[in-house]
Amino acid sequence: MTRLRSTSLRSVTLSAGMVLFVLGTSSTAAVADDHEADDARIKYRQSVMSTIGSNMGAIGDIMKNRLALPGAIANHAGQMADAAALIAPAFKKDLSEGRTDAKAEIWQDWAKFESAIAKYEEAARGLAIAASGADPSAVGPAMRALGKSCGGCHKPFRKAKEDSFKKK
Repeated sequence: MTRLRSTSLRSVTLSAGMVLFVLGTSSTAAVADDHEADDARIKYRQSVMSTIGSNMGAIGDIMKNRLALPGAIANHAGQMADAAALIAPAFKKDLSEGRTDAKAEIWQDWAKFESAIAKYEEAARGLAIAASGADPSAVGPAMRALGKSCGGCHKPFRKAKEDSFKKK
């Protein structure tokens, strides 16, 4: 009888221990999954912003080097304008810690952030229209307006280069 109770008690203790282990590892896995999902979100939004930066760089190269690439500036500017729709969803979750240069101010003043995105999109569409038009002299001012709209978002919402996670 004692042996039966001992075996039964061991089974209960073992079962309880396994339940606690499974619960503990599943919550640890959930935390790890959340962390991985957050890392993936940060990488995605960095990809969105890098795409915008690559298009801006391409436009700058075309203009600086006076490359004869008909329609290219309008195409790049159009891609930049289209990418505006990706920015807010990419930043929706408050992730300002870790391997990111996003400032907490994005989520502290979301309306201002969305307004900056709208100004950026408007400037990118303006450049696309100017580059598609018959007046080549309209491209320079439209390019400056686009650059100003980028800076209008970077200054309040992106960490300074010296504070970048890349420097750490």
